[in-house]
Amino acid sequence: MQSRRRLLCLTAHAAVPFLISACGNVPQPFRRVATSSNPLLANPSGAGVGIAPPVGIDRIAASHIAEQIAEHLRQREIPAEAVDRIGILGFTLEGNLWESVENGPETILTFNWRLLNRLGEIVERLYQDVYVETAPWEEGLETELNHVADDIAIRLAVLLAPPLESQTIETPKAPWEGLTATIQKPGSAPGDGSEALGNAMASRLAREGFKPATGAPDVTFAATVNVSQFDAVSDDVAIIWQVLSPDGQSLGEVRLDNRIPRGELDGPWGMIAEAIVDGALPGLLEIIAKTTAPRR
Repeated sequence: MQSRRRLLCLTAHAAVPFLISACGNVPQPFRRVATSSNPLLANPSGAGVGIAPPVGIDRIAASHIAEQIAEHLRQREIPAEAVDRIGILGFTLEGNLWESVENGPETILTFNWRLLNRLGEIVERLYQDVYVETAPWEEGLETELNHVADDIAIRLAVLLAPPLESQTIETPKAPWEGLTATIQKPGSAPGDGSEALGNAMASRLAREGFKPATGAPDVTFAATVNVSQFDAVSDDVAIIWQVLSPDGQSLGEVRLDNRIPRGELDGPWGMIAEAIVDGALPGLLEIIAKTTAPRR
């Protein structure tokens, strides 16, 4: 299994491409996946919620969705605003397009959303399935973008309302939650890319519920970085993340490509590494959900 996409442009403001997923089973309805002691649940006006643009769709469309979600929440008297990173407000909603399945003139979109506290810890996880009209969605028309935003905003607003004492919701965890993982850093990365990519991936995996392996890991994330000359001033960069089974077999890979000015990666990578990991992780999680997790 291989997923290939355009590399997030190695800057913090890079454009995020559409995520094209293989067709699969029709997703389950939107559902809460966890309960928590989130203080925002008991006092929605006590802290603000930052809405990050969802990963896996065009950056302009993602930013519009984030703005629309925030506006919807504000109309319900829940403090919210669109943000570009976590930690700005008390809580952050981040998400990614998990799967896109065409069904005639309609497309079923499945989003994986996470509500994080200021420390970046996941306090709630939600999955959203929503039907949109295929052509308007691909054109980025506001009617379909607003449909996605309003759908998640309504459910998030319900989540943030004070829960009933008698209400108990038992729902499944994410299929990879609790799996142990190790990371093989790319030895060929220029600058501090090897260390930066490893640290960024470790941080994101922890937020997704993976555990550091103390023995044989359930999965291994292996990265390679290839830089080749394109012309006198530019290089082509290919970053390949593989998911390996306990016996070292490849379960699938995600490849990111871009053309950059020569020497741009020779120093500290900083947020470039985070952008690369954010671009690759949805595809890597999809591979794990379809291969490794069912064998737990």
